[in-house]
Amino acid sequence: MKPTLLALITAALLASCAPQNEGETTTTETTTTETTTDTGTETTETTTESTDTATTEGTTDAADDAADPGADSTLTNSDDANASEEVDMAVGDGLEGTVTDFDGTAQTFTLNENDANYAVQVSADTVYEGTATSADEFFGTDRADANVAVEGDIDESTNTLNATKITLN
Repeated sequence: MKPTLLALITAALLASCAPQNEGETTTTETTTTETTTDTGTETTETTTESTDTATTEGTTDAADDAADPGADSTLTNSDDANASEEVDMAVGDGLEGTVTDFDGTAQTFTLNENDANYAVQVSADTVYEGTATSADEFFGTDRADANVAVEGDIDESTNTLNATKITLN
C-alpha cells in the first residue's frame, strides 16, 4: 500500500507544478479514507484535479465597425500607411479613407472612412507627408478618391477632423 500512496502523492505534487495557461484555475482535492480490517488499518488517498477556464470579458476582435467609426482598428485594414502611422491612428488620433468633396481652392475635403464622412479642416501647422509634402502639392491636384491618412483631433458631434498631419498614399 505504501508504494501506491507514494505514487499518488508524487502525482499530486507533479500536477501542482505543471504550467498553467493564463486565465485557467486548477483545483486539487485530496480525500483520505481509513479502513480498519482484521489485518490492521489501511489508508487510501484519492486525488482529484479539475481545471476551470476563465473567460476574459470585454475583449473584441480588431475589426472595423461602420456603426462606430471611433472603434475602428486601422491595423486590420489593407491600406498603404506605414506602421508608425497605423499605431498613431489606432490609438484614436486619426482616420484613414478616401477623399470626397475635394476643393483645392478652399483647401477643404471630406474624408470617407468606413462609410462615415468627416469634414477635414487644415491649418498652417498641418504637416503633409507621402507623395505630397506641402499644402500646395496636396491641394494643387484634384485628390478625389485618393487614399489618405489624417491625424488630428476628431469632433464626433460634428464629424469634423482638425488635421495635424495628412499622409497621401
